Amino acid sequence: MNSWILTVSYLWKDTWKRWLEQPGSVLARSVVTLIMVGLATVLLVGFRMQVENVREQIESFGLRNIIIEERMGPEVVERGAPTDRFRDLQQWGDLLSGRVLSHVARSDQGRRARIVSYTDADIPGLLSYLQFGHPVFVLSSDLPEGLVVDYQTGDMSITAVALRMEERHGLVFSEDVLFVPSHRARALERRGFSMVYFFERAPNAPPLDKLSASLRVLAQAEEARQVEVRSSDHLLERLREMEEQQNLLRLWLGGILGGALALIYGVLSILEFRQSLYVSALLRSFGVSSFFLGIRTIFENAFIANGVALVVISLLQWQHENLFAALRVDTAADLQELYWGTETMWIFVAVNVGILLSSLPVFVALRRPVGEILE
Repeated sequence: MNSWILTVSYLWKDTWKRWLEQPGSVLARSVVTLIMVGLATVLLVGFRMQVENVREQIESFGLRNIIIEERMGPEVVERGAPTDRFRDLQQWGDLLSGRVLSHVARSDQGRRARIVSYTDADIPGLLSYLQFGHPVFVLSSDLPEGLVVDYQTGDMSITAVALRMEERHGLVFSEDVLFVPSHRARALERRGFSMVYFFERAPNAPPLDKLSASLRVLAQAEEARQVEVRSSDHLLERLREMEEQQNLLRLWLGGILGGALALIYGVLSILEFRQSLYVSALLRSFGVSSFFLGIRTIFENAFIANGVALVVISLLQWQHENLFAALRVDTAADLQELYWGTETMWIFVAVNVGILLSSLPVFVALRRPVGEILE
């Protein structure tokens, strides 16, 4: 036991002395590790943030919702183009619809509100609001319910009652929305509008991707009318593609990082081993195993590489906001998970695999007979 302690103590002192005498070797390994780990961390974390952003979009949009926006210019309105070709969606779920006009109304306090006109066909989707008995109402997320608000748009004055906008409808309307019966907004409608549908799929309805595909086919039926169909199926497809790319990126970066460290550390390790070849042979002649001497190289390189990696990742986490603000990438993901989760696990695996590979030349050199070295 004492011989092992003495051997370890001697090897540690010998390693420390070599570091002091040849700081360039430690510095070279540290710089290579810093650059490679830093680049790998930024790339992997940045890509992970983009994946998380898509996941957040899917969560906020919902897996049951479809938004259709059909833009109709004055010429389309003039010839009386139908505005109900997507209404069959009602049989598969809840459908909110309305005509979003190009005009904006302003209250006496200067508050903006989009104007949406509705017909009898749109009433089923508005029952949760019309049940209060106000045909003209403004949906808002912060106006007090029941507040009477006077609006002005051009020469038209509108008095509306404020109602609380349901959270789900915030996906369609990002600001206050003033709902007016269509017969009161004929003049404004003639200047063009966007027919908007917000659909929530029922549990027994066909899958969302099939519904979306059918709607997109229907949307191409008349090129003169611009139709946009938005649903989470495209986001889910994009998420699957990004996750596949993420896995490939991990493998490529892991291979490049591990290979670079194996090459640089391996070259430096074998050079240092040749300098201490006589001492190693002498220790082996005293009964110290070759495997034990090779492990010393692994521990030395692992200590440097993992230590630098920990410092680099910690610094990047500390400077995360400044770094990614410059790259214009943002996410609500937890920083602890970003920097000490799956991405950095791959980095540390690649680092340590590279260290093990870099030590192979030393183990091969240790197979040389002691007699050949000491003679």
